[in-house]
Amino acid sequence: SVDPANDTGTTPTPGNPKPNIYNSTFAALGPGVVLPGTGNHHVYSTQPTISYTANPAARTYGAANPAFSGTATGLVNGDTAADAYSGTLTFASTATAASNAGSYDINGSGLTSGIGYKFAQAPANATAFTINPATLTYNANAANRFRHMAQSVRLLASMQLPSETLRRIVAPVETRRADVLFYTGCNVLRTPHIVLNVMDILDGLGLDFDVVGGTAHCCGVYQFQEADLPTYERIGHRTFQRLGQSGAARVLTWCPTCTKNFDELEKDAAPPSFDLGHVSEFLAGNLDELKRHFLPGQPRRRVVIHEHLGIGATLSSMHRLLSAVPNLELLTIEQDSGFSYACGGQAAKFKDREREIHRRLAEGAVAAGADTIVTMYHSCHRALSGAEAVYPSLKVVNFTDVIAEAMGRGGHPDYYRLYKAGGPMDEAVSAAARFLSNNGVKVDQNSIQSLTADIFNETGLDGGRDAFAKAFTELARQG
Repeated sequence: SVDPANDTGTTPTPGNPKPNIYNSTFAALGPGVVLPGTGNHHVYSTQPTISYTANPAARTYGAANPAFSGTATGLVNGDTAADAYSGTLTFASTATAASNAGSYDINGSGLTSGIGYKFAQAPANATAFTINPATLTYNANAANRFRHMAQSVRLLASMQLPSETLRRIVAPVETRRADVLFYTGCNVLRTPHIVLNVMDILDGLGLDFDVVGGTAHCCGVYQFQEADLPTYERIGHRTFQRLGQSGAARVLTWCPTCTKNFDELEKDAAPPSFDLGHVSEFLAGNLDELKRHFLPGQPRRRVVIHEHLGIGATLSSMHRLLSAVPNLELLTIEQDSGFSYACGGQAAKFKDREREIHRRLAEGAVAAGADTIVTMYHSCHRALSGAEAVYPSLKVVNFTDVIAEAMGRGGHPDYYRLYKAGGPMDEAVSAAARFLSNNGVKVDQNSIQSLTADIFNETGLDGGRDAFAKAFTELARQG
């Protein structure tokens, strides 16, 4: 029969042998059809459809997908489920934990028919799953902290970098196509000579790399610390996804907080498409190649590293890197290196202990005959860069300064050190006026007052705020 509805006097009845056979003729069985070994059976050339029909489901953005369910419908001619199909009926959605609010599919699968039924999704399945928007709880503290940080970072970066370099750093990460991506985070742009050093080192190694950072690529730490998880998802989680969209095979982090956040909140939850690690670990892993670029005749240095434990192998990596630099003697002194993974941040809540750590570091370095303190991270560098105002025999540099200079590169002015030292500001003001004009940024006295507080209210060693405040207030007055 072509169609059971057109049969006359042969319509199957419950007493007829089952199953009926579909998508077949007497001359040939359809694909997958198995003819029973006994009994008379109706054979139809038509192929009826069993529809996977999903039960509607919903969840809130940020929650896990629920268990999906549904039915298989469309049996004809008195067929039963046992006659028509076998297998395990399951339902699933293409929506993932990271999917945005909206409508998504719930599709059935898992069944096969040995008598010729075909399977299809019910039309309503295409929008059976709804992800509802989460209620956004506005966390004023997190928002205000982030806004204040962003304003300070933008102003300090605009005072120290030319517009073409700044534009390159903050351009959307999705537009990048390099094999290696140097991810700066936000706050290192307060001390941007560190970023320039890393770029010099990677360039010296001949790598296909690009650099990305700034507040538009924040790791979301402010929101996470305030338990504002919906906003963290929109900022930190989204940044991690965007890094993957760049297509980079390797992402080198700088900021210890970004490294910690992404390691603990993102990488373990869903393995990324790229290798993630701190730039110091990458350089130490390529130390043999790096050493081939070191120049002879390096200045003699007696160095103490301001040590922090807790972020992967960064400290041991920096020991390896600095120990390989010609004419550099690495000294060891007693330090409270287990307190916090970096200066500032959460450690700033314990100002007396931080002050004591910085004082003992500087005095221990002097007593050991060191001439240089090397910082690991940008927040440590901000805290210690004014130390020579208090301890004139010491110079404070970042480890990237040492490595870049050993390669015959680097040498970028550390304007933040000039701010903190409290001495003559002519060089710093002249550079700031030039870069601000180049970036199209104007400062007023209120912004300088706020910036002065940002710089000098942090725990650390410095020569006082008066020289900076006076010189830059005058720059603001001049327009």
